[in-house]
Amino acid sequence: MNQFHKLVRWAWSILVVCALAFAMGGCDGKTGPQGPQGPTGNDGADGADGADATADPAAIAIASANFESCGVCHDGFGAFHQLLYDEAFDPSNLELTITDVSSADVGGGRHDLTIEFSIAYFGAPYSVNPTRIETLSFKPIEYSDDAGGFVQPGFSPFPGISAAGAVSLGGGNYRLVANVEYNINAWDSGAIGGFVGEGQFEFPDNPYAPPKRVQVYADQASDLFEVGNAPLAYASPANASGCAKCHGTPYKKHGNIDAAVAGLSDFVNCKNCHFDDREGGHFEWQQMVDDPLAWATGVAPDPALYAYNASVGNVVHMSHAMEFPYPMSMANCNTCHEGNIAAILDDANFTPETCKSCHVVQGVDAWPDDLVTGDPEMYAQPHRPPPLEFLWTRAGVDNFHDGSMTNCTTGCHGVVDGFSGYHTGYDAKIYDANGAKYADMYTVSVDNVTVVGDLMTIEFSGDALVVPELLVSFYGWDTKHFVVGSHERDADRVDCAGSRPGCKMEYVPESSGGSANPLFTEEAGSAPGTWIVTLDMSALQLYKTDSIPQLILDGVITKAEVSITPELTLDGNPVVLEAVSETWDLAADAFAPDYFQGANAVVDIEKCNSCHDVLASTFHTYSGRGGDSMQVCKACHTTTFPGSHLEMQSRSIDSYVHAIHVFQPFDEGDVFNNDDPVETARNDLHKHHTFPNFTIMSCEGCHNPGTYDVPDQSQSMPGVQSASWTLDDPSDRAIGTVPEAVQGATSRSCGGCHRAQLIKEDQAGDLATYNAHTAAFGTYVDNVPVDGDADGLEEEPVLWGIIDKIMSIFE
Repeated sequence: MNQFHKLVRWAWSILVVCALAFAMGGCDGKTGPQGPQGPTGNDGADGADGADATADPAAIAIASANFESCGVCHDGFGAFHQLLYDEAFDPSNLELTITDVSSADVGGGRHDLTIEFSIAYFGAPYSVNPTRIETLSFKPIEYSDDAGGFVQPGFSPFPGISAAGAVSLGGGNYRLVANVEYNINAWDSGAIGGFVGEGQFEFPDNPYAPPKRVQVYADQASDLFEVGNAPLAYASPANASGCAKCHGTPYKKHGNIDAAVAGLSDFVNCKNCHFDDREGGHFEWQQMVDDPLAWATGVAPDPALYAYNASVGNVVHMSHAMEFPYPMSMANCNTCHEGNIAAILDDANFTPETCKSCHVVQGVDAWPDDLVTGDPEMYAQPHRPPPLEFLWTRAGVDNFHDGSMTNCTTGCHGVVDGFSGYHTGYDAKIYDANGAKYADMYTVSVDNVTVVGDLMTIEFSGDALVVPELLVSFYGWDTKHFVVGSHERDADRVDCAGSRPGCKMEYVPESSGGSANPLFTEEAGSAPGTWIVTLDMSALQLYKTDSIPQLILDGVITKAEVSITPELTLDGNPVVLEAVSETWDLAADAFAPDYFQGANAVVDIEKCNSCHDVLASTFHTYSGRGGDSMQVCKACHTTTFPGSHLEMQSRSIDSYVHAIHVFQPFDEGDVFNNDDPVETARNDLHKHHTFPNFTIMSCEGCHNPGTYDVPDQSQSMPGVQSASWTLDDPSDRAIGTVPEAVQGATSRSCGGCHRAQLIKEDQAGDLATYNAHTAAFGTYVDNVPVDGDADGLEEEPVLWGIIDKIMSIFE
């Protein structure tokens, strides 16, 4: 711009400013004489009607709802979470190799232990002083034939060898001489273990950080060098790959200890701390299940009563059966011991120590069934291995078990049935005695769908012994969520022979023992094994939405999800099968392959099953809810219902699963109002657990790559989250009253984690800020339910008004 143009712009600016100043009376000049009266102007147009004195609160709430703009600032943050995890757990660029170990007697019971080793970094020799590496140390691992296991060498509980004093031999090779109190030449067998770590990873501050015992390095490596008079002929009965199913591959105990090191059996590297003769000190593990009230009220656990050896087996069994909320049955030995079931169930292992590593002895007030009333005792917890005294008392042999036994098979169990008579090594609900899954033996399938007018006829098949339940749900606006889930009830409250009024689009064929449902008709020719069922879509009238035919006519519904959840009882015991689900495109009159399933699935169900074995086998008490996709879960877990057990969450599967895996407690309001010390202590313990991949930022622990960023609003419906709990004593926590709210996809899914963290830690100020932030930049509006018509049901105009408003732009 030249000087002339600058001058013109400057002059124009002055004129505009002065004009505005004169218009606003801003310039102080001499007032001129008043001019003559002008002619009367024409009448102006009528103004718009003013608002009613009592405006519709629902309409105001709907008008205030915004589209989400979360992606503007937070785009890629899901990938950022995963990146932080990957940086901490990706393959190491360090390599440690112990090349030679020798020992020389220097008198006075001391020996010079010489360790020669090399370090490579990015494949090249590490030629800098090795003490500059953040962590470098060595530990001895001694195996004694006489003791029949790994024993503690020397006199220190954790006899580590510092790398200080290591001498460079050039080319990344080093020699370290350490004066120690043990002689490796006298050992039956053993190893010297080494560990090198660089760049200890600093996780974000609590509550996202893993426990203090977890140490993670950006680069780390381990090696073991065999020493002693014979090869270390130890074969672990467990597999590190079993641990990796939940904890990530490769499995690193405490985040940094490699459970598998090349050349030696799994878990040898863990034995340099968890010797088989090391005394355990976590007595609270047993006490919290054995005598819950004593644990909760701070009574010191009795070291004599709870004495144990801190071997790898004991520590893993006790922590998983007693402290952690282990997501499957502890009777499912195959998870960690696959291929070794016969070995671990050998009668030589049928000892009190083995039994007590999973079962506590007493279980004070915590028996699964009171032998008088038949009801669980007040502190009983489902899925816990039952206390031994409960088992003995129920069998009428409690007087024989005085604690003096050393082998359970001697004169007693060995005569009858042995160890394998009590455990097959497999969860009896999931596997038969030979380890075959019932879900593989008894399958179901959706074979065909025909739609004529308002009638949908579904053909499905399976084993004739199976009792199938048919679920039909309908997607809204071509999103991944159901606008009408099968679990929703009919507003007309038609009698469906259930414990609650109202019909649902869930039906067990009457030929397989089901009850009549006015929405469904079992067709002629239908029989166990080959079922034919027709749904009258016009017969269901929900109180929240228009009828299904009207929603189809309006284009809100274009696809249906047809699911079969099978149930099976064998020898009087229910077993777990897997549900199946298929998407039916109403417009194309054909199955819609991979509709948010298969190649387009958000979550890999096999990742869920790697921890849960068959999903829902422990958290749904009835069989058949395993599922081969999240679509089955969504039949109940829709966005349009608030979370009934999780406060300030949606019942939607994303909100539920995220909150559960950051350990937001269920029904915490009951815990506050109950004021029972055991419930309070258990609640506090639960919400401070950590996702088994050491941090919740492992999004791909469940998700498929690229499916965990800020949700696309065109594919994810808004929904409703529950209100905060109403507490008998509001002073029990800082978080006060938070009303039920309609929220957007990001607030629901990402908030499933983030909001849960704030709720757990009672961070009232941060929670209010978080909700205000999502209200300003997303969809977060107080829900305003109003009384319905004569049916007495509550309408939700805000929820459905906002859903219509947000989703209509994508039609």
